[in-house]
Amino acid sequence: MEQKIPGYYNMLGSTADSIYWLFRYLERIENTSILIEAGFQSALTSHKNSLNEWESILKTLGMEDYFDTESKNNSIDIVNFLLRNKENPNSILNLLSKIKYNAKISRVAITKEVLETINLLCIEINSKLKRKILIKDVYILLLKIREGISLVVGFFYGTMLRNEIFNFCLLGMFIERFDNTARILNVRYYSLLPNVNVKNNLFEEKQWEAILRSISAYKSFMWKNQNKISVEAILDFLIFNEKMPRSLKFCVNVILEKLKLILNKKTIKSKSYIKANEIYKKINFRKNKLSNDFGLHKHLNELITSNILLGNHIEEEFNFHK
Repeated sequence: MEQKIPGYYNMLGSTADSIYWLFRYLERIENTSILIEAGFQSALTSHKNSLNEWESILKTLGMEDYFDTESKNNSIDIVNFLLRNKENPNSILNLLSKIKYNAKISRVAITKEVLETINLLCIEINSKLKRKILIKDVYILLLKIREGISLVVGFFYGTMLRNEIFNFCLLGMFIERFDNTARILNVRYYSLLPNVNVKNNLFEEKQWEAILRSISAYKSFMWKNQNKISVEAILDFLIFNEKMPRSLKFCVNVILEKLKLILNKKTIKSKSYIKANEIYKKINFRKNKLSNDFGLHKHLNELITSNILLGNHIEEEFNFHK
């Protein structure tokens, strides 16, 4: 008989696996589309700095070794690589294939509305990715992708029973989101830290704005901070703000909440819960250290590594692949 963690009774490991990864991949597609839009916008407004912008995006996505920006620095080539290249394991085309596969496996665990919108998303975007994407089509395609993801998430929140299945879906979504925000901040480390030798100028402000746009956080940040951009405010907003749904602290709060519900209060024996709580404490420990000696790069590396370990613990404890 399978060994299961106390409090985890109602679902096979294979089902938990498929819905967890289904929502990780949906989140990954949305994050990738946001990054592509930010990079494409930067390329259109400032061709001089577009190569650095694309290099940052490729590094954030872990794709810097898959695409040679020195020999191919055409923005539309990079866009097509991120959207439809079959050799890129995290291209949107390949992620759609993974989503379709996991949705098929977990079709009995999700509502008809969620399944149908996932199928429509895959059909519509796959058809558009059959041929090379032209510059004039990029924004419309990215909008369609994000609209499709929003429909799936909307039906998910509107039709799914609040049970273990729902909680595993959100675990996948917010572990992926945590990873994305942490990696974006980490890659942008040098442009984020205050530099006493360089005065704030329009270029720096555009760099900080690009960071916010890469996480779909620009408007909400400007509302919160009365249209004033500063490095410390950006870090506080994207790391510590508990009302910002893409901040690191918001994500780990959701993860802890969903683990508690799945574990049925039996958290003391759970490696997953212990690791998530450790991440929460690491974030809180740095709350008052937003300065030049903040050690942001090291801190974010530790958080990314811890989040990867958290994902591994979840797969192990809940018998994924079984």
